[in-house]
Amino acid sequence: MPQYPLNIGIELVPTNIVNFIAFKKAANDNFFMPFPSRLTRQNRVRKDKVKHKANSYLQDTEEILSAEVAALQRELALIKQEKAELESLLKQQEETKKLQLQEMQIEIDLNKVAHQVAEITQTDYFQQLQIEIASLRNTKIS
Repeated sequence: MPQYPLNIGIELVPTNIVNFIAFKKAANDNFFMPFPSRLTRQNRVRKDKVKHKANSYLQDTEEILSAEVAALQRELALIKQEKAELESLLKQQEETKKLQLQEMQIEIDLNKVAHQVAEITQTDYFQQLQIEIASLRNTKIS
């Protein structure tokens, strides 16, 4: 007898192999998804309703998102305007502070000069020169 007989009986077919007819019957009994040929009008209508709902939901979502984007763009424009105004105000304040600083430096310089003049005029040498000037003026007049 040959090692592999050609006549294979049903009893030798493994039980985990499902023939196509049984598979098709199970599919048609809605055990699995029905074959495309079995799509009924009702299934097509249901499928179209689901598509329509999905498209409607997508369109609503797009409209909502578009509105949100527009609102955010308006808010961004306002923020940019406020930023520009604040930068302008800051620039004005900086210029004002620079002018104040220059005035303070001038006052400091004037105070320094006045202090230096006071030091010079209070020296004995300067006092003697003042007396000599006064005596020379008196001699010229007389």
